[in-house]
Amino acid sequence: MNFRKLSIAVLFLTTSGAVIYAQDTKKDSIKNEKKIEGVVIKGSTKKGTEANLINFQKKSVEVIERVGSVQLAKQGVGDAATAVTKATGTIKQEGSGQIFVRGLGDRYNSTTLNGLLIPSDDPENRNIDLSIFKTSMIEYISLDKIYNPKMLGDFGGATISIVSKEFTGKPYFKIGLGSSINLQTFDNNNFKLQDGAPGFFGFKETKFNKGNPYQAYPFTSKWNFKNADNPFNTDLNIEGGASFGKLSFFAYAGFENSYEYSKGQEGFYFADNTPNKKFDVERSKYKTNTTALINLGYKFNSNNKINFTSNFIHSSDQTAKIFTGYSYDVDKNVIINRGDNKITSTWINQLFGTHKLGDTWNADWAVGYNMLNSKRPDRLQNTIDASTMQLITGSAINNHRYFDELKDNTVLGHAYLSKTLNKFKITAGYDGQYKDRKFDNTTIGMNFSLSPQVDPNNIDGFINAGNNGLFSYQTFQPSSKLFQPFYFNVKQNIQSGFANVDVNLSDKFIVQVGGRFDYIDMQLKWFDSVLQNGKKNKQYNKFLPALNAKYSVSDKQNLRLSVSKTYTLPQAKELSPIAYYDVTTNVYGNQDLSPSDNYNADLKWELFPKSGELISVAAFGKYIKNPIARTTYASSAPSDMTYFNLSDYGYIVGAEVEVRKDIYSWSNSKIYTFINGTYMHSEQKFKSEDQIAKENHGKRVVFTNPKADLQGAADFIANVNLGYNYKWSNNLNSLDFVIVYSHIGKNLYSVGTTEIGNFYEAARDLLDLNLNFTLDKIGIGISAKNLLNPHSKIEQENKTQTLINKDYTMGRQVGLSLSYKF
Repeated sequence: MNFRKLSIAVLFLTTSGAVIYAQDTKKDSIKNEKKIEGVVIKGSTKKGTEANLINFQKKSVEVIERVGSVQLAKQGVGDAATAVTKATGTIKQEGSGQIFVRGLGDRYNSTTLNGLLIPSDDPENRNIDLSIFKTSMIEYISLDKIYNPKMLGDFGGATISIVSKEFTGKPYFKIGLGSSINLQTFDNNNFKLQDGAPGFFGFKETKFNKGNPYQAYPFTSKWNFKNADNPFNTDLNIEGGASFGKLSFFAYAGFENSYEYSKGQEGFYFADNTPNKKFDVERSKYKTNTTALINLGYKFNSNNKINFTSNFIHSSDQTAKIFTGYSYDVDKNVIINRGDNKITSTWINQLFGTHKLGDTWNADWAVGYNMLNSKRPDRLQNTIDASTMQLITGSAINNHRYFDELKDNTVLGHAYLSKTLNKFKITAGYDGQYKDRKFDNTTIGMNFSLSPQVDPNNIDGFINAGNNGLFSYQTFQPSSKLFQPFYFNVKQNIQSGFANVDVNLSDKFIVQVGGRFDYIDMQLKWFDSVLQNGKKNKQYNKFLPALNAKYSVSDKQNLRLSVSKTYTLPQAKELSPIAYYDVTTNVYGNQDLSPSDNYNADLKWELFPKSGELISVAAFGKYIKNPIARTTYASSAPSDMTYFNLSDYGYIVGAEVEVRKDIYSWSNSKIYTFINGTYMHSEQKFKSEDQIAKENHGKRVVFTNPKADLQGAADFIANVNLGYNYKWSNNLNSLDFVIVYSHIGKNLYSVGTTEIGNFYEAARDLLDLNLNFTLDKIGIGISAKNLLNPHSKIEQENKTQTLINKDYTMGRQVGLSLSYKF
């Protein structure tokens, strides 16, 4: 911590450049200066401290909410996904893994790193999996739930802004080592991994031979699952930083893995409660993450600075499932072995600068190039008659392998210029991005000239190169193009301009009025087994006004008002009519989707009792025209799903409360709390069957109920953190003990049709304990997570009975971490 004796101003590094908050110098005199001589003002130059983040929130015209690295360390939070769920009104939906902010899910949110958009690692989603960003390389995370014209116009719930760590202070090198165990996993002898999975470090990629499969067996990996050895979680990381004159350098590298075994249920039911699918499931999940980040900063002088960030992330996700139960498709009890895995490499490169041009002009610019490659190399499935132990051969999907690859290359950048006048600040800027996304997929289905009996644990005993003459291969392509992949490609070009004017109507009242214009051009092209070749071009022009106002009731209180208009684009995968097949559902895109228009309003009161403390109350509302959602529809399979503009409109209203407060302090100790809670009510009234058919080339939906909540809008969400901090030896040593409790209320997962009930994610409660010691250069962390081990459950609420769609527990986890700082 740095200390300064200052008579006029306090310097806080709360943005990427230096920002000076100064006492008003009007009518200052030598006499006035003497009155404050000798005052010692303590401040940290670390941007991730709670005091600096709250101070920046207090000064900002826009409504912002930030969670810093210091707070995350105390809570034992290891990744950005968990960090975001500690913010007000935010949940991670266990059924889909998506982040929902104020009841709005993946398509309504966006993710940026240092202000530039980053791509998704999954063709199903708009946002990257936030769990692959480790908090050790993050300075803070900003959850911007209120729109201003600097932000992307494709905005509904929030922009999740990750700011990478930048070196300040003394040179250091730090090494960390950690391990943990999942108490329902570590001693289980049934933890399975797929032979063709990415392996321990997550880099192995399985391919298939693309020659004539009738001449040479195409598969290079086994069908059998194998048992995992020593399922203990591991975390290894190093980081360091230094300054070389005007150049600063920060680097981080780490590897971690995790094992999770659970027994659960999955099912889908008809309106009369009879099962379409009803399974008991054993699930084994293994995940890895390898991350490297370099952040360089060069400060030419006090007015000009540039930064370069390069971030490489490689992740893998491996899942082996064994389903046992009834399938309506074959009208039998079956055993299904399902192996799914994904490997993703993301490389983010950014160059950005800040410049002060004289006393009243400021400029910011950034350029970036993102490359993403995500593959599912060798998903597999076998289906076996549970009574006769024969392979079921009715459909090629029953026994298949699947390979896909997603490539995403994006060039993007922005340039902002601001001018400060007496009572005005004018900001204008440009944003541009060009995205080229390509997705290829090949399904290799198998049929057999006989129906042999097999051992479910030894599928390779029959399906092997020696029996290749007994197999026929189906890829939904003609034999001359058997392994030619299906695909969808999208080229997206967004060009934007904006302008803001901040008007100081008085010393206490400031109003920001602005607008943004977005031109969007989307060119889609696809080749699918059903619709064959297709393409569609879509262009949109969007003007987006916004108003933000702040009234300072006192030095410690603010009132804020925000109103804006934004939009939500359908995602490329949602527009491309290709199929993704799962065990319980098949999901198709819909080329007839239209964007949603969003109207947003917020009113917020803030109180800052003292440095690092905050109490706030907010009311918000969102009115959405043509909201998009996924649902089942009238097709040959009752579990087929697609996307529709389900309603003419939907709305969400809610209230949020947040408290960050020291409860009691004595000597070198204090007890503190961080509490937030959100209440929401939402509703959408569905379109008629004929209206849906008219807008979607005849696709028909008969909704079970005329209206429902918006997907993901939980009625109540709460986070409660209670902490104890003790420091000794001139603050060189410290202890932090934090109890972290979260409640996530019941929320809509999917809308039911044709008399089938809606699907809801059940409410759940989470409890973590974290104990951290800092002993000069040594760090020790002890954690106990998911102590309540709640059921992550999705329920199908039919008229006369509530049934299980998915039900798993993730297991309690205890861990120990050590670090040493040189």
